[in-house]
Amino acid sequence: MANKEPTRQEVEMALHCLQVLRAVQKDSRTSGWYLGEVRGKEAIGVATASLVRKGLIQPAAGPQPFRLTKKGKEFIATQIKEWETFVEKLNRPGALEKFARALGRVSEDTK
Repeated sequence: MANKEPTRQEVEMALHCLQVLRAVQKDSRTSGWYLGEVRGKEAIGVATASLVRKGLIQPAAGPQPFRLTKKGKEFIATQIKEWETFVEKLNRPGALEKFARALGRVSEDTK
């Protein structure tokens, strides 16, 4: 059961989470984008909220609306490593599903 294939919805969420994690690292988006307030990017808001609940990113003061947590940096170090190499591999069969499973294993922080 631990290796069950992620649903289409879980894979789509993983793709949106990847976009958010990349944006957090590159400091390239507005707070409205992260919150899903940009037309056509509503799913980004859901992904941002999910990553916050999982403790991978957190709200930040200043020009960058979110930053990686220690847990988020560790997740990227183990799952993504180098963005350029990782992005190239995403087109391979099963790569996004593998990332979706890894993301699914990250438990939400309960405070």
